[in-house]
Amino acid sequence: MARFIEMIDGRNQAVVKYFNVGANQTIKEGDALQIDAATGKVVVAAGGSTTLIGVANKDITTGGTVSSKDNIGVTLFKNSVFRFPYAGTTKTSLTEADLYTTKFDLGGKNSINLDDTTGGMCQVIAYDNTNKTADVVISTGLVF
Repeated sequence: MARFIEMIDGRNQAVVKYFNVGANQTIKEGDALQIDAATGKVVVAAGGSTTLIGVANKDITTGGTVSSKDNIGVTLFKNSVFRFPYAGTTKTSLTEADLYTTKFDLGGKNSINLDDTTGGMCQVIAYDNTNKTADVVISTGLVF
């Protein structure tokens, strides 16, 4: 589960925007989200996404048919630092050499994959190897 840490542009509060949720979605608070290119609706993020927008502020489950009532508040990634858990099989911890320049990929909706830097978007600015978390800035995706 990802969580908001701070803004990097000097503001004191995270930016939250409401989005309509796509059909057949099970979203949990803290899941990374993306926009589905076919529907324009929010769906759970996948590794390698180029349409990331932010992190879900609450749980929501939708059925096969959705309406405007199926919406969710999303804390936007833009100018924000988020703390994500990380995992890796080959690379199992972070080092100072990983800070700022290495961009890791999402390992799914709520973690960072330390073994994947191809097309990565999670730029690490701090880490905690004891708790296996990284504070990241998302460097690609949709900008609002």
